[in-house]
Amino acid sequence: METMRLGTYVNGNTIVVMYTDGTKIRYVRTGQKPAPEYPESIDLKLTNRCELGCPMCSEQSTPDGTHAVLNDLPSVNDSIIDSIKPYTELAIGGGNPLTHPQLEGFLWYMHSRNVICNLTVNAVHFMDNIALLKKLCDRKLIYGLGISVPTAIPDRLIPALKDFPNAVIHTIAGVTPPSVYDHLADHSLNLLILGFKTKGKGYDYFLKNHVATNLYDLSDCIKDMRSRFKAIAFDNLAVEQLNLRDIFPDEFDELYMGDDGDFTMYIDLVAGKYGKSSTHPLRDIDAGTVTELFQKLKEDAEEIKPMEIGEVIDGLDYCLSTGKCIGCANSEGRMVATCRPLVENALRLLKEKNN
Repeated sequence: METMRLGTYVNGNTIVVMYTDGTKIRYVRTGQKPAPEYPESIDLKLTNRCELGCPMCSEQSTPDGTHAVLNDLPSVNDSIIDSIKPYTELAIGGGNPLTHPQLEGFLWYMHSRNVICNLTVNAVHFMDNIALLKKLCDRKLIYGLGISVPTAIPDRLIPALKDFPNAVIHTIAGVTPPSVYDHLADHSLNLLILGFKTKGKGYDYFLKNHVATNLYDLSDCIKDMRSRFKAIAFDNLAVEQLNLRDIFPDEFDELYMGDDGDFTMYIDLVAGKYGKSSTHPLRDIDAGTVTELFQKLKEDAEEIKPMEIGEVIDGLDYCLSTGKCIGCANSEGRMVATCRPLVENALRLLKEKNN
């Protein structure tokens, strides 16, 4: 498929050029750093409904979960949605966004305003809705399609992907087993590795499974995996948990697109919350536009205070969800989920606490 320019726009002091294959290039004057006025990309939660019951689900979605109201929009949601700038990328998710009764109408509305919509669904839901998703992609209502494969690959998934050139397989660091990566490899697929979130069901899953060991093993084989996929990308949480700064020291500045909140934000239209990301502290959406909410986030100076080792249980959730060290076990001052002393002390303290 030929790569074409999707759009060019000015955001603050930055010129942003986007291409149909997902490539994004920023231009600023020599000596300046990008200073965007509004987010380039928004993670947008539209529903908390999903019947799969995944044991690591950070959203704690349920079969009767709530949808965001998109029909007869209340004033707050209305102002938020209508203030999304052209060429902003929306990463739409849930829950299972395909269950939302107004999804297609919402996608048409965003398309009419030149907003770039990407959709993430579980591989099971992808296989059950191939015709619908193909229609949405063909009509350019969806540009990028994320397909989540946390623990197992449905039958015939890989052959079905041939009709979705902009599909990206999503896996979860510490959860997706090596056998799944091996099965996906060598098929010219795009892969996005997401960091492990301890929010929702994630914290209990972390304590009951070998997440830390799996993260350690995955970080060891990342270099070898790159040649077996068309492209591999990472979210910011995975960047820290897998210690990619040390694995790819010469390429890191090119691979890293900025901290959470620099160019991105998270909006939960179900709960009416927003933040730098879904793992950062969230605040209520009371009023305002996307630009105003983004500027409020940039004004926040998040304080990270050192903690005693005895407080590691309380701090573990923050460390693993944000990738930011709180100084409780790692003498290097950088927290990654493969920090074995932290994990070992956390489990020991938890055992003592329960006894």
